[in-house]
Amino acid sequence: MIRRWFIEAKGTVNAYQWEDNQAVVEWLSDSLQDETSLIFENIKCIQRDQVIENIRNLIQNNPEVAMDSIVHITQHMTPGQRSEVSRILATMDSASSPRSGSVNDES
Repeated sequence: MIRRWFIEAKGTVNAYQWEDNQAVVEWLSDSLQDETSLIFENIKCIQRDQVIENIRNLIQNNPEVAMDSIVHITQHMTPGQRSEVSRILATMDSASSPRSGSVNDES
């Protein structure tokens, strides 16, 4: 994984530098000093994915807390984020409900 990040940061033209320990250490040291570096961004993504996976597992193993969890989460959102969640939920509802006037609708 770190090798891939090195190549992403340095470019494929400089991929050969991966074999040079000093170059890798310098890149890693420099990257760890810069909170906007590729390493920090990738670590944030990995941490985010892990948090989401943990939440999914907790809800799957404890479905009775799903509604309480949603309420708690929405209380910590901005009004704009809550509006976006409402829009997504409305879209999910309309996508899962049968369409009126369809071939199977006998009304």
